[in-house]
Amino acid sequence: MNKEWLAYYFVTQITQKTGNIQARLERALDAIDKLLEKGWTLEEIKNELDLFAQMYPLAVKNIYHMEEIMGNKQPPGNLLEPDAFYYHNALRETSAPTKLVYNKEKQCYERIDQPFFLEMKKCFTMNDLLRYWYKSNGMNPTEHHIKQDTGRFEYLLGMYDIDEILFAIDIAQATRKDNQQKPLRNVFELEKYIEEAKEAIQLKKSASRLEGIDRVFKRREAQ
Repeated sequence: MNKEWLAYYFVTQITQKTGNIQARLERALDAIDKLLEKGWTLEEIKNELDLFAQMYPLAVKNIYHMEEIMGNKQPPGNLLEPDAFYYHNALRETSAPTKLVYNKEKQCYERIDQPFFLEMKKCFTMNDLLRYWYKSNGMNPTEHHIKQDTGRFEYLLGMYDIDEILFAIDIAQATRKDNQQKPLRNVFELEKYIEEAKEAIQLKKSASRLEGIDRVFKRREAQ
């Protein structure tokens, strides 16, 4: 499946339109691009369209824009809240740091700066969290580990936000390394580090406020 196929499927099968459909196809492609940027997959979009068509077989024929169905829905499994501002680097996208590049002609180093931007990631799923966790402790998880840790993280996410959990992972592993202990592998033990995680977030909030980067700077603003 590609996005062109999905656009055609939406217009001809979901809304059941025929004849001159080029404008509808172009609008559908644009909507699909925006959904992909938010973290949706093509399969997930198709499932949502199929579900709407099944639930509202008469109303779907009067649909023109895909946005009328998808609205402000978030991708399944997305742990991020829309329009939230996060402080952990795993949840952010930002410009590359300044580089020093050697200019052979001038025989000196030159600074290469990118326009600054700071945006939040559109999607961070349970799979992303698990990958971060296993990378932090060097585990090669089995299916049993993945199933068990998924349940444990779901429990923690009922009490703490994703920012706090990611900071807790970093603090836990750094603390244990400093104490010459093995990396933490029990998800539930992350709760011991939540208060330190909250303090770290507050410190980063204060520093960001002082630097004037406590908000989103979109790429187009930086250009």
